[in-house]
Amino acid sequence: MPQTIPTHGTTTDSPARFTFRADIEGLRGVAVLLVVACHCGLPGFRGGFIGVDVFFVLSGYLITGLLEREISRTSRIDLVTFYARRARRLLPSCALMLVATMLAAISLSAPQETLSIARAAFFTSLNLSNVFFDCSASDYFAADVMSNPLLHTWSLGIEEQFYAVWPALLLLARRKTSMQGSLMAVLSILLVLSFVCSLALAHIAPIFAFYELPSRAWEFCAGGLLALASLKIGANTRFAVSGAVAGFGLLIGATLFIRSGQGFPGWIALLPVGGTLALLQAGASTERGPIALLRSSPLQFLGARSYSWYLWHWPFIVFATAQFPTLEAGGKALAAIAALIVATIVFRYLERPIRQNSWLQTRPKVTLISATSISLAAVIVAFWANLAAGRQIVLDHRFEKIAVASRDVTSIPHGCWGDGPDFGVKICTFGSEDAPRSVVLFGDSHAIQWVDALLEVAKRKSWRLITLLRPGCPASDINPHRQRVAENHCREWRVHAIEKIVALQPSLIVMASYNGATVKQDDYMPDLMTSEEVRDGTEWTVQRLQRATVPIVILRDTPIPPFNIPACLARREMNHIESCDFDTSKSLNTAAYEAEREASAGFSRVYLVDLTDSICRGALCPATVHEQPIYRDDNHLTAAFAASLAPILEARLENAVNGSLDAEDKR
Repeated sequence: MPQTIPTHGTTTDSPARFTFRADIEGLRGVAVLLVVACHCGLPGFRGGFIGVDVFFVLSGYLITGLLEREISRTSRIDLVTFYARRARRLLPSCALMLVATMLAAISLSAPQETLSIARAAFFTSLNLSNVFFDCSASDYFAADVMSNPLLHTWSLGIEEQFYAVWPALLLLARRKTSMQGSLMAVLSILLVLSFVCSLALAHIAPIFAFYELPSRAWEFCAGGLLALASLKIGANTRFAVSGAVAGFGLLIGATLFIRSGQGFPGWIALLPVGGTLALLQAGASTERGPIALLRSSPLQFLGARSYSWYLWHWPFIVFATAQFPTLEAGGKALAAIAALIVATIVFRYLERPIRQNSWLQTRPKVTLISATSISLAAVIVAFWANLAAGRQIVLDHRFEKIAVASRDVTSIPHGCWGDGPDFGVKICTFGSEDAPRSVVLFGDSHAIQWVDALLEVAKRKSWRLITLLRPGCPASDINPHRQRVAENHCREWRVHAIEKIVALQPSLIVMASYNGATVKQDDYMPDLMTSEEVRDGTEWTVQRLQRATVPIVILRDTPIPPFNIPACLARREMNHIESCDFDTSKSLNTAAYEAEREASAGFSRVYLVDLTDSICRGALCPATVHEQPIYRDDNHLTAAFAASLAPILEARLENAVNGSLDAEDKR
């Protein structure tokens, strides 16, 4: 899931209390470069999202050191002053970005997209965007969170939640223990608990593990422990240069070899966390070697503007991609550079002046009241944008059919397919129990898209349709989404489903699987699925279904558009895009189809049915047929369009049942 990073620095406004460290500023510059390069899709930076871990460690290190000094000096923490500093540092630039993004969304995005953006802005204003995106990403049929220009704010939510609890936790622990060593023991316990949570949730609930504070807190604790240790033992120059080399090595290794956010943070996050700790300790002890690079002018420039650049780079990339759907890494890099220019302006005329304003520094209560007002204003703007987008969808007939298409999953009840943590097999039956023939539909959401078409066929032929469906779990024994938790649970679901199918003794089995990972990459599917995986997975399933001794039809996966079709059509209605048709040849999963044909060649009565010619009728695949959208997102057909293909599907399935598929259909 994107993996995005916060670049919010934690430099205090009080130089008397904290000595500026150029190496930390440069480390911010390195981290923001990693994440921007990752989001631009530059080669070699697939794992650049690990910059988020760099910043979490930095926050734990700097905030813990700052608060511990204050506790040691005054035996208390001035929470009003602390939160006022945070508000001056973070809030004005973020509020400006939120308002600008919502205004841009209203002008450039489809109303359906604006709804999602406005809701994200609402939760971001409440410092809960990570919770919002956690819930959104967990909903299989929700809008694609990767196209939301506020997705990057999830990490802001985690940091703000950290700021909310950390001062009170440190003060409580300090008072209960009275000694710094005991405080380190408390933080060590918290680190271990959070790390164990991260390890467990990375496999049980990977989306929660990625987005939520409990599985990320150990990174803050690691930084905090280093800060306390540094206060106790001071700098050590003996191994500083070698430590810096090791630190850079760990960050570079993590960037090159961590391929996606799946299973992250988990144990692999030890690489960027360890690298950051090594560089922090080395930077406190020397200015030589790699630390000199961190102190260089370019990294100082980027480090100072890292928070602003982070805030603006992702909206720029998302909106640029929306306007130019085929935008490649170079174009995204230009968008990121444009964001850096805006970030520099915001830093110079808004962020730095407010943070360094002497009048506000001496009036923390005024700062907090102003911050509350700004947050409330952002909430109001988000609420207004949500209402405006909803009203536009309802009142503007141009968007009505597009909105209907985006919700057109299937006509059968939601309870007819598995969902959430329950991987039990759900069976639904449609048609008379006395029907002469029964047809089983088996597979994932790319099987669900054919339900209405098969219902129409079953009605016309007086067949009984039986469904065994689970979004995210293909009928073939493959794992296109590269999720270990899904792989394990899906195989268990698949085994039980096959047992039930064999026991049902149907007349025909129709299986369908999402194979788009053979042609389409993103942050959740970092590597193309190989044809060998498809071949072996298809053979695994077919071999077990053969026990039913009935014909088996494998539906070829549908062409995969390069963008969200309803969103594109809405932007076309707004005269922002000329056409939403796409290249048929680039959308076809040819490798997967050939692998399925190879897998089925060794079995009798196994047929491949290809409806591509009925979906894409030429070199360009149309986004609409008779002015109706044919896709409900970026990979699923609408139920209505699939149902319109029922006569073609009927003929081919009937041939399969009768064992007389002609040479063109039998593969």
